[in-house]
Amino acid sequence: MTPAPTILPATDDGAATRSGMASVAALPPRDGRPRLWLAVLAAMLVLGIAYLTQAEPPPRPAPLPSLNGTISVLSDPASSLSLAEILDSAKQAEFRTIQGAHVNFGFTRTPVWIRMELPGRVTKQAILSLAPNFLDYVDIYTAAPDAPLSIERFTRHEMGDRRPLPRDGLSALDYAIRLDLAEGATTRVFIRVRNGNSATYLNLRLTSAEDYAAGAALDASLYGAWLGGMGVLLVTQLVFFYFDRKAQYPLLAASTLGIMLIYMGNLGYSRVYLFPENGAANDAFLGFNAWAGLTASAIAYMRILDLRNRAPLLHRLYQGSAAAGLVGVGFAFAGLNMIFGPIGTVLGIVMACVNMVQGLRQWSDEGAASRLRGAAFSALCVGAFLTMAQRLGVAWLPHWAIHSYGIAGLFLTVLLTGALAVRLRDAEALTLRMKDEALRHAQLAENIAAGLVEERTRELVDARRIAEDALHLEKQSQLQQVRFLEVVSHQYRTPLAAIRSSIDSIGLALQPDDGANQGRIERIRRAIARLVEMLEINLARSRVQGPSFRPRIAHVNAGALVVAAHQRACDLLSGPTIKLLIEPRAAQATIVADEGMMELVIINLLENAVKFTALKGSEPIALALGLAGEEITITVTDRGCGIPASELPGAFVLGVRGRYSQAVEGSGLGLFLVKKIVTAHDGRVSIESSEGEGTTVRVALPTAP
Repeated sequence: MTPAPTILPATDDGAATRSGMASVAALPPRDGRPRLWLAVLAAMLVLGIAYLTQAEPPPRPAPLPSLNGTISVLSDPASSLSLAEILDSAKQAEFRTIQGAHVNFGFTRTPVWIRMELPGRVTKQAILSLAPNFLDYVDIYTAAPDAPLSIERFTRHEMGDRRPLPRDGLSALDYAIRLDLAEGATTRVFIRVRNGNSATYLNLRLTSAEDYAAGAALDASLYGAWLGGMGVLLVTQLVFFYFDRKAQYPLLAASTLGIMLIYMGNLGYSRVYLFPENGAANDAFLGFNAWAGLTASAIAYMRILDLRNRAPLLHRLYQGSAAAGLVGVGFAFAGLNMIFGPIGTVLGIVMACVNMVQGLRQWSDEGAASRLRGAAFSALCVGAFLTMAQRLGVAWLPHWAIHSYGIAGLFLTVLLTGALAVRLRDAEALTLRMKDEALRHAQLAENIAAGLVEERTRELVDARRIAEDALHLEKQSQLQQVRFLEVVSHQYRTPLAAIRSSIDSIGLALQPDDGANQGRIERIRRAIARLVEMLEINLARSRVQGPSFRPRIAHVNAGALVVAAHQRACDLLSGPTIKLLIEPRAAQATIVADEGMMELVIINLLENAVKFTALKGSEPIALALGLAGEEITITVTDRGCGIPASELPGAFVLGVRGRYSQAVEGSGLGLFLVKKIVTAHDGRVSIESSEGEGTTVRVALPTAP
């Protein structure tokens, strides 16, 4: 990460110079002791080198025979040859001499016989080691130097991962036996290898006991360093993911873990530490790591190379490779890795080459990051080709090719991690540049805004004055509207009262059996009552709309309130029947409310229900009073045309009318007033509706303490 620049206070140059000179003068004087110690160490180094160059080297022991040219192989397709048959002179003539010290038959179930004829250059005991240690059955037959080819002279050593680990005190990472060599004599060794679920590859090494121990220590150090390095890289990738939550980091970590597990299996660690008594499980472990690693790598690399956007066809190829890896996992667990092994190995080589080609195609796309990716995939292609070709049975490849994949995997992981680090660094640098740019733009915007603020302030002052004047006029208009309705209500009451009195007098004068006129008189009375009720409700609505609306709070019996509102609604509204349902407990509850305003809420809800029920039919409307905890609930339910789900959010907005509202009279005011009144009483109102099935509106108010 780039450190933030340190901002120093401005100072006078002369003062800074004087301050620096004073600081130097204040340092303690140096003495000559460090230089003296350095001179002593240098003199000791020179004397040591002179002694070593003049000292006589220790005598070197006579070298052990080279294995090159001493190894012959013979296949046993029928799996029937015994040692006695192998010792026959006719079979001995069938052995084919190979070059080098390793035997490679690739993926085959055919048993293999190996013959070693070691010429004795010195009389001593040597150690013959064989690797890897995960072949199924390995039988080693040894005899004394120059012993006749007789079965009685040979000793059998049973090894293989289908057998227990050897207890001879030698390393279990490879199979090892002690051989007696005699100067001028030939020591013969016969080895039978039978392997059924992995590639048949065997490397042989002949060393002295001292060199074997030193070689085992060196191998352990190198393998430990490799595993440790890969582990550090894996942790680094997860740390990157902690700071930059992108999928490519954990995917690369999964690929790194896959490479580690594959190489641990190839080196024999899984055989020793995980499955010492279960060779079948070890084979499944090896196959799972190989093919699950193919899947993890395909997913990781197609994300790192951004193939979805840059190369859609290759993206499908990688998806197919990932799917093939999962198929290989199934074969591995089924014990059929010998069937899928050659296919998966060839696919691994192809995908490694495709990785390299695509990495080189993107060589210059992202600067250093893309070049590191290209180099990483090139290294992987070379390493995977060498190792997997050897696994397929390419005999001319040297033994070190088996480690090519591990070395290439280390290079790949280092370079890809470096590429991700470069991207992270570039992203951080870009962020810093963007911050600086944003700061400059912010300063510029601040300067522009400072000029606009004053202008906008003046405009806001003018706008505020205009708004206040408009609000004042609106209040005056609303007050005039309320007063007008009060005058109209008052003026209508007097003639309506006279009409009601005259109608009552006429009714008293009629004969009791004059049913027709008595009915007319009763209808006139109801019409007068309805007209008066409408005047009262409209006057109440006008008062609620005003900006100075304040409810007149008092303790009100909930049951009486709902009964009164129901009666007024029945007098006012004509159409469907309004059923009243009151819970006994709720009828006795008390609320703190403006009784007139709450009656208006119920009448508005019932009026809406009557209007929209009439569009569909004459189903009854339900007005219910209930008690839920510390709240009373007033519910109006109808079976009308309902409200579409898309229109529910705007149901309580002033002036908003739904699709079905066009067929009925109204102004979009009713539910708005309901919401306003209920909110002023610290209550809640909710609406549930299904188009074509009906609507339920529920008002919840707190009960009085």
